Amino acid sequence: MLRTAFFKNTYRCVITITLLLLAVSSELHADNSVAEQNEKILRIYQDADLSRHSESGISIQRGIEVAFDEINNTIQGYKIDFRYLDHRGNVVLSKKNIQTYLDDPSAIALFSGIHSPPLIKNRSFINEYKALILVPWAAGGPLTRHPSPENWIFRLSIDDTRAAKVLIDYAKNEKYCAKPTLLLEKTRWGDSNLENMENYFSRLGVENYLVERFNLSLSEESASALLNRVMSTARDCLIYVGNAVEGSVIAKSMINMPLSQRIPIISHWGITGGDFHVKVNSQDREKIDLSFIQSCFSFTSKSTQNKFSTQVFERLKKLYPDEIRSESDLKSAAGFIHAYDLTRLLIQAIKQTELSGKAEADRNTIRIQLENIQKPIRGLVKTYRQPFSIFDSVKNPNAHEALGPEFYCMGEYGDKNEVLLISSNH
Repeated sequence: MLRTAFFKNTYRCVITITLLLLAVSSELHADNSVAEQNEKILRIYQDADLSRHSESGISIQRGIEVAFDEINNTIQGYKIDFRYLDHRGNVVLSKKNIQTYLDDPSAIALFSGIHSPPLIKNRSFINEYKALILVPWAAGGPLTRHPSPENWIFRLSIDDTRAAKVLIDYAKNEKYCAKPTLLLEKTRWGDSNLENMENYFSRLGVENYLVERFNLSLSEESASALLNRVMSTARDCLIYVGNAVEGSVIAKSMINMPLSQRIPIISHWGITGGDFHVKVNSQDREKIDLSFIQSCFSFTSKSTQNKFSTQVFERLKKLYPDEIRSESDLKSAAGFIHAYDLTRLLIQAIKQTELSGKAEADRNTIRIQLENIQKPIRGLVKTYRQPFSIFDSVKNPNAHEALGPEFYCMGEYGDKNEVLLISSNH
């Protein structure tokens, strides 16, 4: 009997303690939930290819984070939070990621990545559902030119509509290329570039050019066959529009050509957004003539350095001490540079906005304020004075382009895989 009573009393004690612990846990959870609800958050999204072109995506993330770190990741009493999504270059997955962003009651802006096709394909969806998109890399011309004054995509990057002239003029004037081949990927981005380049050739009265297209995930065999076709027509340069994965295959195939048949490659900057510099190392690059378009700032070019850029880089090193020790450690640097400048513009637009805490309304107000930046904003590429305005397809087609062609330069890789500027348009 005593043993039975003992076990009954022990059981009652255990039950009582368990109930008390559950009650305390529930109370603590409730307090935490209230705290989370009371904490004011603004969430910044990124939708980019973080798989095959992760270098560019990570570089963009760091540009965003360094700019927000300058204001201690808080604005108007709101804490800045980041969420990064991987679309893997897939336009359908990108649309789902944009929908995730739209469904988040704390989300106010989404930065894109290296690829233009997801934005071109989903442009109508983006504008119909009022998704504020900031573009620090993708260069496709149509992105910022939705036929409506209420335009939701803003770019601080190279614009292919105006980059065609820079690439072709460089090929003609610096590489003495009279019979170019346009080598373009079979995507909407390639289509956009083909239209822009053919329009410029038409203005120049140039007809002696060849067009070759290639599929994504280009094989070595296909690249070799493609270059043999090009060489059989006695071409004297390639103007390449593609990214790092296919670009490295093209470059390797050029290296494997007889020395007498190798011709200059004038590339879009897509090759700098991945691991091209690893697959085509500095020893390989000495065997070919390779240059590519960039915006006119580089941490590794002394001519563009100043006190401001030094302070920015010191902050970058402080935030990422294990990854960034010197300027050459920053891979796909254009992503950082543009994202940093674009985030500073976003911060100013938010400062001009009386936030309501309702994401849909705040995104619209921030969009309007981006078109009405009230003060000069210092950036790495330049100082921005009202960089955006209200879009009009006839009167103001470049309204959502923060950088004009006067800030497009040509670059090349250095021995440490860093980007060095080799020409300037301003």
